[in-house]
Amino acid sequence: MRKKKLFVRWTIGFVVMLMVFASVNVSAESPESQFGYYTVLKSRHVTYDNFIRQVQQRGLELVYEIREIDIYQLRGTADQIRLLGQSTSVENYNRSVRAVEPSFSPMTAPRSVDLPELWELQWDMHELTNQGSSYQVYAGSPHVVVGIVDSGLAINHPDLAANVRQGSKNLVPAGGFRGTEPNETGAADRLADLTGHGTHTAGQVAANGLMKGVAPNTGIRAYRVFGSTSAETVWVLKAIVEAAKDNVDVINLSLGSYLIKGKTFSADGKGNQDLVEIEGYRRAINYARRAGSVIVAAVGNDGINERDRKQFRAWMQAKLAEDGVRFTGNVYDVPAALPGVVTVSSVGPTGQLSSFSNYGNGLIDIAAPGGDTRYLEQYGMERWLAEGWYQKELILSTAPNGAYFFSSGTSAATPKVSGALALIIGKYGYQKNPGVAERHLFQYGVDRSKGRDKAYFGNGHLNVYQAVSR
Repeated sequence: MRKKKLFVRWTIGFVVMLMVFASVNVSAESPESQFGYYTVLKSRHVTYDNFIRQVQQRGLELVYEIREIDIYQLRGTADQIRLLGQSTSVENYNRSVRAVEPSFSPMTAPRSVDLPELWELQWDMHELTNQGSSYQVYAGSPHVVVGIVDSGLAINHPDLAANVRQGSKNLVPAGGFRGTEPNETGAADRLADLTGHGTHTAGQVAANGLMKGVAPNTGIRAYRVFGSTSAETVWVLKAIVEAAKDNVDVINLSLGSYLIKGKTFSADGKGNQDLVEIEGYRRAINYARRAGSVIVAAVGNDGINERDRKQFRAWMQAKLAEDGVRFTGNVYDVPAALPGVVTVSSVGPTGQLSSFSNYGNGLIDIAAPGGDTRYLEQYGMERWLAEGWYQKELILSTAPNGAYFFSSGTSAATPKVSGALALIIGKYGYQKNPGVAERHLFQYGVDRSKGRDKAYFGNGHLNVYQAVSR
């Protein structure tokens, strides 16, 4: 019988994690009379009504709110926000930090593969599941849900549709990022994935069709925080809180921000502190853990030792210098570097740390396959493509419109860990016990690392088969 053909959109999406630099905001510091966006941490002893009254009295516009953790986004002039900041109703404020939309770069034309070959192309799943044996032991429960905070979800994809649970939410407001996305309606049920990132992530958790995720019977729910361009960090914080309120068991954050705890200075001499977003992440994470959710986050894709403060600062300073910005203080990879998060690095098909993955002693909790670029470097682009080496190195997953594509990054490693935790929670009854689920993962669900390798792999390489066989 003739095999059917499937067109696979393939990309060279090496850096697919969401990265934020303070220069995005600081270098664009507005004059005193122009309007800007500010993230505000409300004092807890001040009531909501009193806070809003003071906001209105100073002529500021309330743009976004997360009452559960006292984080708000306001729009107004520098003078207006300064006056509000001087009141006892505000603990701290700064110009809002945005997240940069994760982009994929399609290369030439799509290529076709035979449908039965999709499992053969999943070298990562072969490794994690002991050639599919873990599916026979335990493939997940529809009553355990992974919340995917990302760019939305192709809910009708044939490999995902059966596992999509009711209650997905769109956290992108009408007008999108600062009013620049007129196609964004703000409708709660708008889940359209305009980048493919969220759908690719979801496939690594729970695809169950022509390809497989690590937990093919597990429920998934989308929390959309990206439209077609950028996103506000406050939208991500809101998504974490909403997922926790919805009793999501595992919250997947294949995203992050490089934030500065200190002062940044632009060419006009103005300073700023990006502390509210860091505190906002802390509060959102604590809120979710108290609700019983496990939070899993990716480290950056810049090949940096984040625990080498001097190196990390120098790298960030060079990046900010491109926009005429300097800073004093330390750089933090948020939320990956915060307590209460399972932090994931990426490894390639050789088991080595991916050439793009950040790392650091005491930072990484676990490593999982996210692809690599070593074969590309070894064979060169032309041969890498012509001989299909990209299929042996990149990660295949689901895409919008019922398609599939290849990519790589810590974003592709992180949902594998989220899926493994969902399996552990479902099989062993660890709902509402994030610490117990994490300890099981680190004790039984890894090929343990030793010595210096812990800086790259934390407790070790993810092993899904072992995680569900104890």
